[in-house]
Amino acid sequence: MKDFRQTRRSTLKLLAAGTGVLAAPSIIRPAFAQGKVVNITTYDKFVPQEFIDRFQKDTGIEVRVRLTDDQGKQYNLLSAEGSSPSTDIVTVTGHRISQFIKSNLLAKLDTGRLKNWGNLAPAYTGAPQLTIDGSTYGMPLLAGFEGLVRNTDYTKASDSWSIMFDEEYKGLTSYIISDFLSITMRYLGDDGDYVTYENKPDVAQAATNKARDYLIQHKDMVRKYYDAGSEVQQMFVNEDIYVAQAWSGPAAKLIMDGHPIELSVPKEGTYGFLYSFNVVNNAPNADAAYTFLDAILSSPEIGAAMTRQSGFASAFAGVDKVLNDRERAANALPDEQMQRVQFFSPINRDMKNDMIDKATAEIKAA
Repeated sequence: MKDFRQTRRSTLKLLAAGTGVLAAPSIIRPAFAQGKVVNITTYDKFVPQEFIDRFQKDTGIEVRVRLTDDQGKQYNLLSAEGSSPSTDIVTVTGHRISQFIKSNLLAKLDTGRLKNWGNLAPAYTGAPQLTIDGSTYGMPLLAGFEGLVRNTDYTKASDSWSIMFDEEYKGLTSYIISDFLSITMRYLGDDGDYVTYENKPDVAQAATNKARDYLIQHKDMVRKYYDAGSEVQQMFVNEDIYVAQAWSGPAAKLIMDGHPIELSVPKEGTYGFLYSFNVVNNAPNADAAYTFLDAILSSPEIGAAMTRQSGFASAFAGVDKVLNDRERAANALPDEQMQRVQFFSPINRDMKNDMIDKATAEIKAA
């Protein structure tokens, strides 16, 4: 399997995409499908209900959505089901896709069956995260990054992750342990994505332990560890927390809704990711899955609705022309901050997952 290394230029292209001329059909046209149902495993608020209702009416295909909040849960479920999966489409991040492919869980995407494939923003066509040995394994959907989020009414400006450990905000911070552990490694001068630790397990373990111990040492800073984006949103709205590490999507949604929230990328940098829709190997309703994927690509209004709901940047062309000024600004960052975003790599993922999972459990138990 071919490895790739994400360049800074391609990272910026992906996060800044969403522009271009789009000639989209005004309606979703029915297509042949082997079944009258399509089963989708995805994240909350990724697929607009209005689109689902319209798709079902236009095609006669029932959309069944199963929500997930974790890539590992999706992987474990598909692995357990083996050659008889119960889902047709899953939502995988680019840096985890190689894990799914190695286990023969995803089918190659036949882009020739998607007449609206050209409606992707140019930066996402042939996205390296989704291309393995010349084959495409997913349809780009939404892009985001891990950001520093703060309530501007109660905190001072900061360009460093150090604010997460500032005694002034003791008991007023929150983060996802596994995600923030990687960022803490980066903050402490180590490689939180483990790319440089390939064939160096001792070095990787030492760096992981250092970050683990640092978070345990500062555990009293944390109001609550969270798992889902809705949790951190609610804590900000209730003013239970003032500072957090969060995905850009939930943070941007708070900004869109008018809350006093700032989203930024600190000087130490952060990590970005690309979500995609992927057809499952041996999908029971593959034809219906392709009908669904082609329909969701049909209009920038659909991409804009996904951005409004999730907060993440759309991979579809023309979306910026549909969003209003506040919605566009929610995910807009100064160029110097954009330069600090590094997309997660699939390289050395098994080592990273094992070490991060173990350290996460140890932090929780401490």
